[in-house]
Amino acid sequence: MNRTNLIILILVLVLGALGLSMYFQNYPAEEQVVQEVKQKLPPEPTKNPIVHYPVVEPTAELKPSKQQENTPTVKTTEPLLPESLPLVQESDQSIETALSSLFSKESLNILFYRDNFIQKFVATIDNLPEKKLPRTLLPIKAPGGKFLVSGTQEEPQTSSRNYKRYEPILLLLESIDTDQAIKIYTFFYPLFQTAYEQLGYTNAYFNDRLVYVIDHLIETPNPPDPIQLAQPAVLFTYADPDLEKRSAGQKILLRLGQEQRTRVLKLLNSYRQKLTNLLPQ
Repeated sequence: MNRTNLIILILVLVLGALGLSMYFQNYPAEEQVVQEVKQKLPPEPTKNPIVHYPVVEPTAELKPSKQQENTPTVKTTEPLLPESLPLVQESDQSIETALSSLFSKESLNILFYRDNFIQKFVATIDNLPEKKLPRTLLPIKAPGGKFLVSGTQEEPQTSSRNYKRYEPILLLLESIDTDQAIKIYTFFYPLFQTAYEQLGYTNAYFNDRLVYVIDHLIETPNPPDPIQLAQPAVLFTYADPDLEKRSAGQKILLRLGQEQRTRVLKLLNSYRQKLTNLLPQ
């Protein structure tokens, strides 16, 4: 091999070595690539997530006894519970019977939509912190009449006449025996959990979500009456940007008068205390 061919061979080997070096610097080994891809994937859901506020199985004293022949208008001291839990899609009659321990038949008709009650209750709770609340999900009927406005056309404000619309519902909610309501919730909790999982939350607990939503509602501002409004288009909005950006659940509370809102916040705090202590005594 003459000198010229030797020099060409050396140059080819050097260039080849440089090329391979650059390739491996820019394209790591296959095992390394696989490892990096795995690191970029979202972590798997925790198989056993922490339950912040567990709901225990009903104790013997919470187990249902045989239903007595009481009319739905009689308010009993103990909830009327079925012998065993039905499927969530077949639970309407059972939950209606249980609720009749808290409300008269007339009150049930005034307050609730009883078809798919558990599913609607769960979906409503889940959506309260959102900007919009689908009306088709509501288990509670809206009060009669329309939202009324006072003030002037240039400076509209909430009207105290609205408060009368909400008062009957608030009085009914305040009349509930909270201990009995919690017993009903605890007994039917597996169905509430099932309905929550059917929304896609297969690795979360409904009671934790319920407490979170109550905390969210408790954070609702409690401004004095009346609240100033604006009308940029057909619908009225809150003139205060901080109020206008609030969630659907908080805006429901803002529709109440300050005194009514204070009463609701007191109720929410009472239920929160019970829902976060559902452990055996």
